[in-house]
Amino acid sequence: CCPQSQTAATPTQRNMFALLLLGTCCLTLGAGGAQADTGYNTIYLPRPDGQQRPARQAIILPRPDSKPHMTDFIVKSTVFSRYAFTAVSCTMVNRALRAKDAIFKMQFPASAFISNFTMIIGNKVHQSEVSGKAKISKGKEYSGKNGESEVEIFTVTANLPARTKVLFLLTYEELLERRLGKYTHVISVRPNQIVPKLLVEIHLTENSGITFLEVAPLRNNYHSATGPPPPSTKINRAKTSAHVKFRPTVRQQVGIAENGVLGDFILRYDVNRELGAGEIQVQNGYFVHYFAPKDLPAVPKNVVFVIDTSASMLGHKIKQTKDALFTILNDLRPIDHFNIINFSGRVKVWKHGGLVPVTRDTLRDARKYIFLMSPSGGTNINDAMETGSELLKGYIDRQDKTLRRVSLIIFVTDGRPTISVVQPRQILSNTRKAIEQ
Repeated sequence: CCPQSQTAATPTQRNMFALLLLGTCCLTLGAGGAQADTGYNTIYLPRPDGQQRPARQAIILPRPDSKPHMTDFIVKSTVFSRYAFTAVSCTMVNRALRAKDAIFKMQFPASAFISNFTMIIGNKVHQSEVSGKAKISKGKEYSGKNGESEVEIFTVTANLPARTKVLFLLTYEELLERRLGKYTHVISVRPNQIVPKLLVEIHLTENSGITFLEVAPLRNNYHSATGPPPPSTKINRAKTSAHVKFRPTVRQQVGIAENGVLGDFILRYDVNRELGAGEIQVQNGYFVHYFAPKDLPAVPKNVVFVIDTSASMLGHKIKQTKDALFTILNDLRPIDHFNIINFSGRVKVWKHGGLVPVTRDTLRDARKYIFLMSPSGGTNINDAMETGSELLKGYIDRQDKTLRRVSLIIFVTDGRPTISVVQPRQILSNTRKAIEQ
C-alpha cells in the first residue's frame, strides 16, 4: 500500500487488532514452556537473547492431580520436672479443583498418651473424644522397626474440599524416663514433604538444676548417631532452664531428606541429683517423687541371656542383638556371673552346669560364641525359658544364701512362638513352675 492510501483505523478495527495481539501473546505463552513449582504451573516468556523470563501477567492454575500441600508443621514442647507437654500444629491446603484426602501422621513414644486432638476444616471445628487405648487401638499403628513397645503412629485422613485448608492440632503428654544416666525427649519430624514453615521448639525447666544438655543429630531408621546438632538448631541454656529451637529452611530440609522424612529430633539432659531424698512435685492433688541416687555400690548379679536365633532374626535383627550383647558384656563386673542360651527349633546352652564368673577369658569366649550365632529354624520360646529358669535356679540353690545378689534373665526375641507350646499364658505358667521347683 502507498502512503497516500493509508487511513485511520476505526474503533472496531482497533479492537480486532487488540484481540489478534492478545491471541499472539497467548500463543507465545504456550510456546514458552512451563515449569512445575509446588503444585502450580509457572509460565515463562521467550526473550530475544534466547533466555526466558517469567510472564508478568500470567494466569497460574493449580494442577488437578496435586495433593494437599503442607504449609506449616510446628511442634512446641514444654518440659517441666521431667514431664513433657507436646503440641503439634499442621496446616494443609487443597489447591486442586476437586476434593482431596489430607493425611496427617504423627509418630510419638509409646509411653506417651494423647490428651487432645482437634481438626479445623474451613470454618468447622471437629473436636475429638479421647478414649482409652483399647478403644482406639485400631486408629494407631505400631512401628515394626523399633519394636511394639517403643513408638506408635497416630494417623488421621480428612476429605478436604477444593480450595480449602485444614488445621490439625494434636497434644500428647509423657513422663520422661532416665536411661543410661540421661533423660531423653524425642520428637518425630516426619511431615513427608518439604514444608515452607517448619519449627520444633522446646522449653525446658528443671528447678533442681541442669547439669548436662545436648541435642543429638537427627536419627532415622533407629540408628544412633554422634555429631553436632541438626543445622539451624539454636540452644540457650541457663542454670535451671533451657530453650531449644530447630527451624530449618527449605534448602536445609532438602539437604537432610528430599522426601520430608527428617527423622527424630532428640534432646538429652540430666539434672542435679545431690539431694539425697530426691525431689517431690505436687500438682492438682497428685505428687511425683523423683528419686535417682548416685554413687551406690554395685550389686553382684547372676545373669542368664536367652537369645532368639530363629530364621526370623536373620539380617539386621541379629546384628542389633549381637551388638547389644557385646555392650552388655562390657558392662559386667568381676563380681557378676553369667551364661548364654540361644534357641530356634532347639535350645543350646553355652556353658553347661551353671553360671561362669566374669573374667577376661570367659568374656572372650562369650563374644566368640555370640559372633558365631546363625539364625535358622523355628521359635521354641517355652523350652528356652524353662531351660534358662532351671539353669539360674540351680546355680542359686548351690550358692551361699547369705550373699546378697540380684538374679535375672534377659530374654530377647522378635516374634511369637511357633514350636512346642505356643500359648503365651501357658509359657508364663511353665516358666514360673520352673523357677519355683
